[in-house]
Amino acid sequence: MSEKGAAAYQTEPLNQPPYPAQSPPGYVPQLPQATAYPHPPAGAPNYAHPAPPPPYDANSNVIHGVQQPAVTTYVQVVTRPQVGPDPSAMMCPSCTKQVVTRLDYDSTTKTHIAAGLLCLFGCWPCFWIPYVVDSCKSANHYCPNCGAYIGTYHG
Repeated sequence: MSEKGAAAYQTEPLNQPPYPAQSPPGYVPQLPQATAYPHPPAGAPNYAHPAPPPPYDANSNVIHGVQQPAVTTYVQVVTRPQVGPDPSAMMCPSCTKQVVTRLDYDSTTKTHIAAGLLCLFGCWPCFWIPYVVDSCKSANHYCPNCGAYIGTYHG
């Protein structure tokens, strides 16, 4: 740059003031009357918020001076009777008669495992024994009067 250019740069006045002009004290700017955004145009439907609900009163449902009768609730817990490997004397929960239970035996996983172990260890001719011995099966107890299922014993 030449000296003349640098001097001209420093000495020439700027067309803009360094800070915006300040308004005199007590000056209130006049805003234009806007009919558009943020205000809806004239004739537009008004989507106002609904009125808030009335305040909640915790005692509004209580009627003073009236005594409500006490309600007693009974809960009956029904459990299966404990049964064993033999017929049991008990009251049938279905027909409420005093009976001695009837037994039916069913093969279980335990029965099949016992037969498999007999075959595995070389006693394959005896694999049928767990299927005829009642202690290797589950005992299902039934009422002889009404035939209702009472319980199962897994031995």
